[in-house]
Amino acid sequence: MGAKGSTAKVEKRRSKLEERLVEELAKRAQSGKVALKAFNSIILKFPKIDESFEAVRAVFKKYDKDGSGTIDLEELKVLFQELQVDFTDEEVKSFHEASDMDSSKGIDFKEFIVLLSLVYFLGKPTGGDPDSKTRIGLPELEATFETIVEAFVFFDSNGDGYVSKNELVTSINQATPGRQSDKIGLRRFEEMDWDKNGLVTFKEFLFAFTNWVGLEEDQEQEVKSCWTCFKR
Repeated sequence: MGAKGSTAKVEKRRSKLEERLVEELAKRAQSGKVALKAFNSIILKFPKIDESFEAVRAVFKKYDKDGSGTIDLEELKVLFQELQVDFTDEEVKSFHEASDMDSSKGIDFKEFIVLLSLVYFLGKPTGGDPDSKTRIGLPELEATFETIVEAFVFFDSNGDGYVSKNELVTSINQATPGRQSDKIGLRRFEEMDWDKNGLVTFKEFLFAFTNWVGLEEDQEQEVKSCWTCFKR
């Protein structure tokens, strides 16, 4: 099935939050306001992003009140209240469900990255202040989430709110043309395309991105290998 047919298949089952996400991503792509112009520029930001993600770990542990290793819906409501993120209970529930990638009813650390990225991209200025420059109450980390959004938009070359296999492979090939780049691009796409429908959503991209950058405290060697595979 071609990309157009795959898009129709995705649209039939996406939630309201996902519909809004696709619309906003398409708007961003079509605006032409994308700072990242080359694949290598994304790679160069990996170390800084990794540092920011480690800072998020402290936030995660703070709001994992029962120490279960996951954040449930009630803990998420407390987090939103304390960070002055303005969403209704229904919207908070939607964010929780959208970020619960394995449907376990709890948000683990990597899923927490996904959640904060979604909240950052779809959120409003915090504290009800339209002049506020922060959307999630964590201004020191928001540049990282902006970089992730920009990376997705860079790969989404046709601006439809999804990344296709051809778009990803083409983007990687721009940096290092050749068969090896094709293979790397195909492997990366397979990692992202969880439901195997031929298109990668922003959520799928986010979760895979956490693996590429590296988050586990004991996986430094794996992270180095991951960076190397992108730079070949």
